[in-house]
Amino acid sequence: MKTTNKLDVTKADASTGENLDEFIKLTEEYFRENWPENLEGHTDWRAHYKSWLKTRAKEGGRRLWIIKVGGKSAGLANFYSSGPEGARVGHISEFYVKPDFRRRGIGRDLFYLIRHELETDGCRILKSEVQPDEPGRISFWEELGFEVVKVQMALNLAADEEE
Repeated sequence: MKTTNKLDVTKADASTGENLDEFIKLTEEYFRENWPENLEGHTDWRAHYKSWLKTRAKEGGRRLWIIKVGGKSAGLANFYSSGPEGARVGHISEFYVKPDFRRRGIGRDLFYLIRHELETDGCRILKSEVQPDEPGRISFWEELGFEVVKVQMALNLAADEEE
């Protein structure tokens, strides 16, 4: 595992609130760039997300990382492990490198840090969810050794109401 970037990891903690506002601000930026529709319908998305993170923190094992390069926020990671000993699975929920920091190997190096952390937890499998309309993300994960293992399907019931 060769890394090329000096990444500084600042941990956020939903239980104590430490660095949580900065993590949520970065997450909002990530969502605005990729899924702005997920921010709609909430009078205060940040408060909603903070509440969700606090609930997830009670389950244990979740890590919230702010990634900095040269003292500047470059991205984030939200990941956790689950399952019984010997069959643990690592889940990468959110993984984001800001546009100004892309194409420098930062995402790859961040992945290796996460992988090490999850391997230390005893994880035997790592998962990251990617939408089918995100070929760049799919390629990124495939270059790291990930494979497509299932296809999720959805039915938008609200679409029937709009007709």
